[in-house]
Amino acid sequence: MHEITVVQRLKSPKGISGLAILCSFIFIAIAAPFLTSYSPDDISSRPLLEPNSEHLLGTDDVGRDIFSNLLYGARTSLAVALIVSSGVLIIGTLAGVFSGYTGGNLDRVMMRGVDIFLMIPDLPLILILAAYLRPSLWNIIFILIVMGWPVGARITRAQTRTLRVSGHVDFARISGAGNWYVIKRHIVPDLYPIMITTIVMQSIRAILSESGLAFLGLGDPSYPSWGTMIKYAISYPLVFFTDAWMWWLMPAGVCITLLVLSFVLVGQALEGDK
Repeated sequence: MHEITVVQRLKSPKGISGLAILCSFIFIAIAAPFLTSYSPDDISSRPLLEPNSEHLLGTDDVGRDIFSNLLYGARTSLAVALIVSSGVLIIGTLAGVFSGYTGGNLDRVMMRGVDIFLMIPDLPLILILAAYLRPSLWNIIFILIVMGWPVGARITRAQTRTLRVSGHVDFARISGAGNWYVIKRHIVPDLYPIMITTIVMQSIRAILSESGLAFLGLGDPSYPSWGTMIKYAISYPLVFFTDAWMWWLMPAGVCITLLVLSFVLVGQALEGDK
C-alpha cells in the first residue's frame, strides 16, 4: 500500500468520519487541563449535583466532577492504545520477519513458541494476571502486549515467507543485495497493510480491555478511566431510579463506543471499503 493510496483511501466518507472522531478525542486528551478547571480527583462540590454551568456533567456520589474524569479518561484510553499497538507491532513484525525470512529450524522453533502463546485463552489469562499483579496501568499494558504480539508475528511470518520467494526479491539477491537491504527495501514495505491492520485492531483491543479491566476493579485507581466511571455509576444503588445515569453512566459508555468506532472506520477505509 503506497502512501498516496493511504491518503486517497482516508479521503473516503468512512476515513474522514473516523479521523474526525479520532482527532476530536486526541484534542480532548491533549487540551484536558484547559477545558476544565477541576482535577479528576478533586472533591470540590456536593455529591450528585445535576449538570450546571460549573459542572457540565454534574458530580458523582463523592463530589468529583464527571466532565473532568471524562476528559482525562480519554488520555488513559489513547495512551494505552498507542503503547500497546506500538509494542505489538514492533515485537510481532520483528519476530515474524526474522522467522519467515530466516526459515529452517529457527523458524520452526519460533513458530512453536508462538503456537503455545496462541493456545492460551486470552481473556482468562489477562484477568488472572491483572488480578494477581499489583494494580498498575503499566502492568495492563505489559499483559496486553505479551498476549497480542504472537498474532501479528504469525501473520507477518506467513507474508514474509511468500515475499521471500517472489520475483523482485530474487532479482535483488541476484543483483548482490544483502539480507538487510532486501528486508528493508523489499520485504517491510510490502508488509505495510498488515502493519496498519495490526495497529487498528490492537488499539481497539487495548481500549476495550483497559476499560473492561477497570470496570471489574482490576485497573489502576491512580489513572482516570471510562471503565472506572461506569463501575462507580452502576455501583450506586439509585443510579437507574434517577436521571443520574444520563450524565454519570451514559457519557463514558458513549465515549468508549465512539473511540472504538473511529478506529473501525479508519480500518475499513484503509481496506478500501466505501
